[in-house]
Amino acid sequence: MALPADGRAGLPFERRERLLAAARLVDGSWVAATERALLLPARRVDWATIAHAEWSDEDGVLTVDRIGTAGGVPEHFWLALDEPGRLPEVLRERVTSSIVASRHISVSGRAGVRVVARRVPGADELVWQVVVDRDLDPGDARVQAAGETGISELRRELGA
Repeated sequence: MALPADGRAGLPFERRERLLAAARLVDGSWVAATERALLLPARRVDWATIAHAEWSDEDGVLTVDRIGTAGGVPEHFWLALDEPGRLPEVLRERVTSSIVASRHISVSGRAGVRVVARRVPGADELVWQVVVDRDLDPGDARVQAAGETGISELRRELGA
């Protein structure tokens, strides 16, 4: 779907950023995907910070789970799309393509942490993330130790 000029004006594009897809929200505002980020009105969400996204054709809602920053709480938000266009597919492709390696480490039964190495467009170094399963406390020493061990092992395997 083409992004009209008034829709583009309401989004935080950076210089030389290329539009990949756009969709109108039910409130009439716009959301866009670029090679670097998901653009919301007055807000950017970098691809490497999105842990999961899911499109519901039935509800017309795009659910996005964003990884907490600096030990913060993960963020969940919903985008009710009037006309999705290619946005759900582009979002999935961009998030998936940012992942270099991923490994789940059990802490308690099936619950554990997922250690992820991600590539950020325009950056040379990988970004390392630890995503804690919902059943666990991120502040628990066992959870933190599993994350640290997982990052060390994955770094060694990747030579990073």
